[in-house]
Amino acid sequence: MMKKELLRTAMRSFSANGVKGLTERQLMQEHVLTAAEFHEAFKDKEDFLRQAVELYLEEQKEVQLSLLKEADHSIAKLMQVIKHHVEQLQQINPALFVQIQYLYPRIWSLYLRHAQMHSYYLFYDLLNKGIQQQLFRPDLNIEVVTKVLLEQINILLNHAIFPPHRYNMAEVFRGIFLYYLKGISTERGNKELENFFSTFTQ
Repeated sequence: MMKKELLRTAMRSFSANGVKGLTERQLMQEHVLTAAEFHEAFKDKEDFLRQAVELYLEEQKEVQLSLLKEADHSIAKLMQVIKHHVEQLQQINPALFVQIQYLYPRIWSLYLRHAQMHSYYLFYDLLNKGIQQQLFRPDLNIEVVTKVLLEQINILLNHAIFPPHRYNMAEVFRGIFLYYLKGISTERGNKELENFFSTFTQ
């Protein structure tokens, strides 16, 4: 198995099952690696996890950038990126983030740096371009709105607030993003939002 495919497979396992209590021996057994093969590619278990997370983040970044090329204007681009981001995070067991945060703080810092830099500047840029395209109101505080959008994603994914067994997540997505974005959009922007959500499925 090629290294990237190995890391992708491992990340899917981590996303479903977490990493607490996982040993190097278990990693080797699960991915059919000898000790020599494992230590040739990875320093230890933490290095294995770090490389898996780094590859995951890099590939998600590439997908997001490809989505920007498909959409016609800033609102469509922004909504496609947010939708993709939410869909990806919904596939990850929330326990994984808690475990990484406390067991592997350096990897958690890596993840946060990606969220705070790549996602922040991507949203910031799309909002700025949306103002230039007269889709968003010209008086926006882009920094504040960007942070609000990032926090809205966290709210949507918080099962304590919106348990999936009680809420239709597509409706929660609409309720969180449609009405907030309509409040900061121009009349033209509102029409584009309505067009997006009229065909929206999650």
